[in-house]
Amino acid sequence: MAELSLANTEPTISVYTTSSYPIIHKELATQIYYLDKVEQVENWLSQDFHQDPRIAEQQAKALFNSPQWAEKEVALKDAYTGVISGWQNGIKKVPAILFQSPTGENAIIYGEANVAKAQQTWQQWSQHRGKMQ
Repeated sequence: MAELSLANTEPTISVYTTSSYPIIHKELATQIYYLDKVEQVENWLSQDFHQDPRIAEQQAKALFNSPQWAEKEVALKDAYTGVISGWQNGIKKVPAILFQSPTGENAIIYGEANVAKAQQTWQQWSQHRGKMQ
């Protein structure tokens, strides 16, 4: 019974980063969001577009009507999911590791790309906070 209650106190760990900040101990994270993924997908989408805006517009319309668009649309939606999540959770800069406790308390650790270190910091903070209450 004690193990079950301990498991229910584990936080959800969301990492917000860019490709410039490699994440260490990714396996500890519930979710990793690369906030520069939108730019990467948009570059991937438009890489073959002509420099002439009129021709590029025609190419874009053709892409939207192509069978390949479904795959690219999913990639774009996936990329924006991280941006929206970061905005909703008040992420101000990266790397950021968000700990969301089942009790409703959230904590963000900025500037740390090592999830294990951030988790250790969060646990110390959480224990200290519990003693203060």
